[in-house]
Amino acid sequence: MRCRLLFLMLLCYPFFVPAQNREIDSLKNVITSNTADTIKLQAYSDLNWLYSQSDYSLSRKYAMDELTLAKKINNKKWIAQAWNDIGIAYYKMNFLDSALDCYNKSLVIRRGLKDKNLIGSSLSKIGLMQFNLGNYSDALKNQLEALQLFEALNSEPKIALTYNNIAIIYEKLKNYNKEIEYSQKALELHKKNKDEYQMALDYGNLAGAYRLQKNTKRSNEYLELALPIFRKVGDVASEANVLNSIGLNYKVDKDSVKALEYYKMAYVLAEKANDKGGIAIYGHNISVGLMDMGKYAEAEKYSLKVLESTEPKNKAQLLISYRTLATIYGYINQGTKARIYLNKYTDLKDTIFSQENAGQIAEMEVKYQTEKKSLELAKKKAELEASNRRNFIKNMVIVSIIIVALLVGLLVISNYRRKQIKLKAEAAAELARQQELRSKAVIEAEEKERQRIAQDLHDGVGQILSAAKLNLSGLESKLKLQDLEQKVLLSNALELVHDSIKEVRVVSHNMMPNTLIKLGLASAIREFISKMNASYMKIDLEIIGLNERLDSNTEAILYRVVQEIISNIVKHAQAKRVGIQLVRHENELTIIVEDNGVGFDKTIQFEGIGLKNITSRVQFLNGHVEFDS
Repeated sequence: MRCRLLFLMLLCYPFFVPAQNREIDSLKNVITSNTADTIKLQAYSDLNWLYSQSDYSLSRKYAMDELTLAKKINNKKWIAQAWNDIGIAYYKMNFLDSALDCYNKSLVIRRGLKDKNLIGSSLSKIGLMQFNLGNYSDALKNQLEALQLFEALNSEPKIALTYNNIAIIYEKLKNYNKEIEYSQKALELHKKNKDEYQMALDYGNLAGAYRLQKNTKRSNEYLELALPIFRKVGDVASEANVLNSIGLNYKVDKDSVKALEYYKMAYVLAEKANDKGGIAIYGHNISVGLMDMGKYAEAEKYSLKVLESTEPKNKAQLLISYRTLATIYGYINQGTKARIYLNKYTDLKDTIFSQENAGQIAEMEVKYQTEKKSLELAKKKAELEASNRRNFIKNMVIVSIIIVALLVGLLVISNYRRKQIKLKAEAAAELARQQELRSKAVIEAEEKERQRIAQDLHDGVGQILSAAKLNLSGLESKLKLQDLEQKVLLSNALELVHDSIKEVRVVSHNMMPNTLIKLGLASAIREFISKMNASYMKIDLEIIGLNERLDSNTEAILYRVVQEIISNIVKHAQAKRVGIQLVRHENELTIIVEDNGVGFDKTIQFEGIGLKNITSRVQFLNGHVEFDS
């Protein structure tokens, strides 16, 4: 169930929205009257919103009229609102890039006005455009900034809606844990305000997130919480949606019979509520379920009902219906009907493609006409200025020639210097790039060699020693040695082999610990520290914010850095206590290691390569190292 409010499209919309034709006429009378300009601006804005539901061209026209008047009286708040309203018209026309450009223009002005409420509204709309354009990271960034503003205003309804917006983005990013986290935050606010209906929608969102994680048990728990609320308020369509979602969970659990049972219950309720969209969705689910069971005749019946109830403008549902019916008729060997619906599917798909192209062409035409008008105005302005300056230019020709000659000379010198600087910069950049590539190759080669040696130790030397131990153990059981000295020698040999096996395993594990590969950096360091703790030295470890895995190369490099630091402390510091902190904040990771040992003189040039290894590895990750004593 996805009963979500897909983005806060008209967040903080400041005006009332009339719905009847007589109110539209009333607004048109306002803009032709002698009333104050601000009242006319409000009327233009209201007309833009009203027509955005039906006539997109008129919606854009009134928003452009609003912009013209707002610029005439130089009212920045209304200029920003006009750009916002033009963006709404473009959004309804599905010109997403144009809408995004308008919302950005509105945002720039609103930032200057420092109105947090309106800035949040613009950020939310920009987030919607980025989301629809597939730029999920940018969408998330804008929604998080909007959230900060609404939190500063303590606007709980807007905060809750923004939580849901963020949850939707995380769903697209397939970060279902974050999706659940923000859906839970929205739920807590709605619980606090005792808004049962919004709580039911939140339950539905959480149910959908858990289904995506294949946790159908938890998903059904939330659906069972939402169901009585929708029944209580008499929302039959949402009740049907919940039942359909339970059916989807049974489908995930591969229980086709139970899934079909709930699809049918949802279908009956959708018919009762005259919910044509629901009838289409649930009827399609029933049809697919019946096809999976081989019940094609019954599947045909539901698919035809779905097609009958589908609005002509709902082209996406028509495509699904045509394709499903073509499949059904193909299964039951009715080739003529199968071809009919396959042709309908193909023709409609071609029509949609043509319409989309026409829309793109229309958008380009609007941009072209706008640019053309701007060029014409600029040309007239230039001609006027040229006429006013003509006499003055005649008297300044000689001076101008001299100035031009000087400028050309300076330009030649400047270009020469710029080229020299550019060549030096390019050479330095290329050198740095080559050094970085060499460093990367060395470090990657080191890690591969470590893995190879660890594998050889484990699979080669380790296995040979294990075989030797097995043979010695067999020899000890077979031979009845009377000589005490021989018994001791054989026993010692077994012990040495056993100790060698343990040592090989330790070395192999340290070179490439399984914990690092399977569980990541935090777990590997915890395991390493637990083995290093001893009576003569205590190591304290604190890890903050490192909840998610890094890429494997980065984890391996940082693990080596920590190993090298602890190794240096053990060898040289004579420390009794060591403290290690790993702190991750956003895209930065800080590692702090402190000990109470004897320290060292930083002015002395050490011959060892330990500190150099640490520095080069961290610099490879674009990091920075500081040593202090």
